[in-house]
Amino acid sequence: MRSTVLLFALLFLINVTALVRETAKPCTKEEAIRAETEASSLANWADVHGSFKRFAQCDDGAIGEGYSSAVARLLSDNWNSVDQLNHLVLNDKAFEKFILHHVDELMSPAQAQKIVDNAYTHCPIHASRLCKALITRIKQIPADPSGTKGGGAY
Repeated sequence: MRSTVLLFALLFLINVTALVRETAKPCTKEEAIRAETEASSLANWADVHGSFKRFAQCDDGAIGEGYSSAVARLLSDNWNSVDQLNHLVLNDKAFEKFILHHVDELMSPAQAQKIVDNAYTHCPIHASRLCKALITRIKQIPADPSGTKGGGAY
């Protein structure tokens, strides 16, 4: 009986995985061009969220680097907008995963330190979960021996 239940559970997971793969939207050449053009010039969290909604399927390579640049810049230089980010991630868990994915080794050590400092000392009470997730994510970034990129010594 137990092995039958496990078998059905395994078959269910295989079918769900296949369905997800079938429904995953490919990134067209036109979308990739548009995504790359806007990814690094996003001015606020609403812009980032809109781009994520339109082009998440294109999040790779240079496009992903552009998103990482925008996320690092907004978190380090526009901390006063973290409330807007918090509101968006509370209502869109996929967007939260996207943001945390782009808190990565492409940011400078100064940006990483500034984000950690702000998350510790200027985190709005209602955004404490997001601040903790940002700190945890930055601590997971491997240290860059050259000291030119972010890394886990925070």
